[in-house]
Amino acid sequence: MDVKNMKMLAEKYSSDELLKFADDFENSGVAPVKTAEDAGDQMSDYLMAAEIRSVMDKENKTAQEAVREFSKRVRGVLT
Repeated sequence: MDVKNMKMLAEKYSSDELLKFADDFENSGVAPVKTAEDAGDQMSDYLMAAEIRSVMDKENKTAQEAVREFSKRVRGVLT
């Protein structure tokens, strides 16, 4: 989980754009916006950033606040 990449993507692109990047990447194997060498990491970056952007839009939160909330939810699932 690369927080820097997730935050950059969430600040720059809409949730719909990020989900389209993920679909395009899955279908073509070419990353529309490359953030990682590993395909799994690349897909994770798109999907996590889309979730973060969704929180930003729905709850009117800053990127930092949305990343913090997302990270808390991930930690909650892992414990």
